[in-house]
Amino acid sequence: MSLEEVRKNQGLTAAAMATRVGITVRELLAIERGQQYPRLCVAQKWANALGLSFEEFSRHFYEKADPAQLLQCDLECKQEG
Repeated sequence: MSLEEVRKNQGLTAAAMATRVGITVRELLAIERGQQYPRLCVAQKWANALGLSFEEFSRHFYEKADPAQLLQCDLECKQEG
């Protein structure tokens, strides 16, 4: 599930989320689309606003931004476990 889907499932508009996180709607949409990487402090605020751990936030972000990286991470985690 993408960050956009998580946000919408919680009934939040892009404008409301941008206000909570302290960024512009344009920046928020670019991050949700995987076109821009969030600054660490923004990612943490965003995760908190959605009630997610930082790891959960990252998984939702990379699903859209870089699915190959997410797949690689999953493979590495399985090998470690």
